[in-house]
Amino acid sequence: MQETFRKDLTHLTWEEVYARQTGRAALVADWMDALRLKAGDCVLEIGSGPGYVSLVLADRVGSTGIVYAVELSAEALAYLERLQKERGVSNIQRLVADAATFELTNLRVDSALISMVLHHAEDPAGILRNVARLLSPGSGLAVIAEFHPDGPCDHGPPRRHRLAPARVQQWTEAAGFSTLNVRRQSPEHYMVLVQGSS
Repeated sequence: MQETFRKDLTHLTWEEVYARQTGRAALVADWMDALRLKAGDCVLEIGSGPGYVSLVLADRVGSTGIVYAVELSAEALAYLERLQKERGVSNIQRLVADAATFELTNLRVDSALISMVLHHAEDPAGILRNVARLLSPGSGLAVIAEFHPDGPCDHGPPRRHRLAPARVQQWTEAAGFSTLNVRRQSPEHYMVLVQGSS
C-alpha cells in the first residue's frame, strides 16, 4: 500500500525523489524530441527537483546551451549542484524560485519542460501563464507531462491528485498557448505539447 501522498514531497528524501525521476527515464527522450532540443538551445525546466532530467537536458543542449533549472526547494538544488560538480556539468543554472512568479531578465528561452510538476503545485495555471510569458514569442515550445487519471496508479500520485489532459489543456489555452499534440506515453503518463503565441 502506498503511503500518504503529500504535494510538497516532505514524505520523501531527495535521494528517493531522484530515484523516482530515474524510474521515468524512458519518457525523457520523447520530451526532448517534441521540444526539438539541439545543441546551443536554452531550455527552462520547471520543478527540476534533484535534477535527473536537468542533467539529461544539459547533455542534449551541450556546452553551448543552457538549462535553467527552476525549483522551489533550495535543498533539491543543492543535491543537483553536488551532482553537477561530481560530473563536471557547468551548463545548468539553478534558480530557487516560485515557478508561477519568477523572472528571467533579458534572457531568451527556446523551450520549456514541465514534467510531473503541476499536480504538486499550488498555482498550476499561474505556472503556465508565467512560462508562456518567458518563452520566445511564436516559436517557443513547451511540454507538460503528467500522470494520467485513468492510469493503473501503480506509481505516482493517487488518482484523486492526478490532472486530466483536458484540464491541463484548458490552463495552457488560457495562458495563450496553442495545443500541438496530446498523447499517452505509458499507461501511467501522458504529455501535452504546446506552442507560445506570436
